[in-house]
Amino acid sequence: MENGLLCASAPGKINLYLKVTGKRPDGYHELESLFLPLAGVADDIAVDCDALPGAITVGCSDIMLPGGTNNIAGKAAELWAKKCGHVPHWDINIVKNIPVAAGMGGGSSDAAAVLKLLNGNYGDPLSSKELAEAALELGADVPYFLEPQAAIMSGIGEVASPLEFEVPAMNILLLSPQFPVTAAEGYRLMLPEKISAMDENLRKDILSALQTNDPEKLGKLIFNDLQPGVFNKYPILEMLAGEISANGALSVQMTGSGPTLFALFGDRKTMLQAQETLQGKHSDFRVFTA
Repeated sequence: MENGLLCASAPGKINLYLKVTGKRPDGYHELESLFLPLAGVADDIAVDCDALPGAITVGCSDIMLPGGTNNIAGKAAELWAKKCGHVPHWDINIVKNIPVAAGMGGGSSDAAAVLKLLNGNYGDPLSSKELAEAALELGADVPYFLEPQAAIMSGIGEVASPLEFEVPAMNILLLSPQFPVTAAEGYRLMLPEKISAMDENLRKDILSALQTNDPEKLGKLIFNDLQPGVFNKYPILEMLAGEISANGALSVQMTGSGPTLFALFGDRKTMLQAQETLQGKHSDFRVFTA
């Protein structure tokens, strides 16, 4: 169909670990990171294909986000139209459930969802490879969200190596302090001595603990090279991490460039009790489960 309403769910993600492995001449950092998609924490995307010819509008439940082609979802629609020679006529609406500029990939996921919806609606004029190339023009991790699954990401975050096993259900609590940290800021704050190759044995141990569903072991192994620098600038994050740990978490880490924190728990009951306690104490923050 060419007209009507197209709908999709755009999931967030966490970086179970994040290793910065190098810095390129163009300023981008190379990394290795284990991405876990969070289907339970997702934006709702709707594209109305009955808008006026030539129009790309974007409405969002978060009024602080820009509209039109200043929004990455609008940029995605504009890019797809240019590549396919299609006259745009789309009104995009986004219900934001993923915190903004929070290290969870919300904007990238929204953009990927728009690319997939438009491409599928008009007969897949772009191949999977071409769609991934278009996604990369929008951002390093946008291609990941075209087919989100647990994967080790490398390069600048665009090369996916899906895991060879199904990730067991995990008890994950997230706390968003509701202020933004951009990826550019997260990398700018990174301590230079953190840049190094990923330890192969550590990678094997992390994957083994994940596959065998051993959250206690996993919690002792995971890390984020961006975390110390961001914590230095925003000491409230270290304080919050300590509070989450005091409420029974096995491990508390920052996801992506932050500032969202995620915590692993050994059981659901302890996690939900921690959620209630922390949300009651920090009513201005968002405390939620994956």
